[in-house]
Amino acid sequence: MKIINSNDHGKFIKYAEEIDICRVFPLSIVQRFQSGSIYTSENCVLFRHRNNFTFLSGTPDENELSEIHELILSENLKFICSDPSLSESISQLGAVELIPRDFYSYPAETAPELQIPDGFIIRSIDRELFDSITGRVPPSLYWDSCEQFSKNGTGFCIMQGNEAASWAFTSAVSSEEADIGIETAEKYRHRGLALAAAAAVIREVLPDRRPTWTCQRSNRGSARIAEKLGFVRSSECVLIRKPLP
Repeated sequence: MKIINSNDHGKFIKYAEEIDICRVFPLSIVQRFQSGSIYTSENCVLFRHRNNFTFLSGTPDENELSEIHELILSENLKFICSDPSLSESISQLGAVELIPRDFYSYPAETAPELQIPDGFIIRSIDRELFDSITGRVPPSLYWDSCEQFSKNGTGFCIMQGNEAASWAFTSAVSSEEADIGIETAEKYRHRGLALAAAAAVIREVLPDRRPTWTCQRSNRGSARIAEKLGFVRSSECVLIRKPLP
């Protein structure tokens, strides 16, 4: 597959709009809110977000399917697929695992009102926090730089003193939607901190953008937070990736 020059990403917006799930990620690339890569071939277009979430527009033939499978293995793509026959075809090529994921939409017009627990404060994610937040879901996994994040995204961190306890931020942004990523440091879990941080992000992105949420089906903690915030499960997919070591 051919990699497209980033200056030409905007030419592929109609293909990104054809994707039926988590469209905010490919649109974030073609609308230039975030970075990523676009691969093309005769029958399909592949959109790879900075965090390696990858989406397909079109119907690949056998050779293109093999190329996608090879990219999953060699480039550690996290291929998001809502077509059972396509995911089965890739699975049959071997050496990958299929992980069910659920997609949530937000039907409400306002953000929930949630109180920050005593002893904590909320703070916007600034340069200091952008550079210092670590974990499995840091803003730096999705954004090139603090400058890009400050210009096109938003996020909040619940602090205890100088320590980041929980954070929520826009992991993908298009002109119409904003996907929300969250994480809570282990010792601060089960205190409602992620709920408060995510509610602040929802309040920030509405009404200009619709919040979205996606998580692995096995991550019941993330699913419960989404439901408590008012998100509604609306579709499902699988993430196809090279098995973790």
